[in-house]
Amino acid sequence: MKIDKRITPPAASKASATKGKGAGKTATPAGGGSDSLTLTESSTRVRSLESQLAAVDVTDVGKVESVKAALADGTFAVDAEVVADRLIDHTKDALRKRPRKK
Repeated sequence: MKIDKRITPPAASKASATKGKGAGKTATPAGGGSDSLTLTESSTRVRSLESQLAAVDVTDVGKVESVKAALADGTFAVDAEVVADRLIDHTKDALRKRPRKK
């Protein structure tokens, strides 16, 4: 099982809708047939924060290096009891979340 803790910003097409005053309204210039969209200050700020969060690395570099070193040295030990307990917990959660057949 792979756990990926990176945060990815939503696609631009999903984030283009705005709520509040003027939501769903587009302005069309008198001379052309193009659409325009104006984002609120808070929406612009949210997009900025999403892009900053996407750039944050949440990997514990020290722990990764220590595991790499233990693997290279042959001193990495797996606690079978802990692995079994977590596997059982994961399976229980998966069984609880699955839809029930009628």
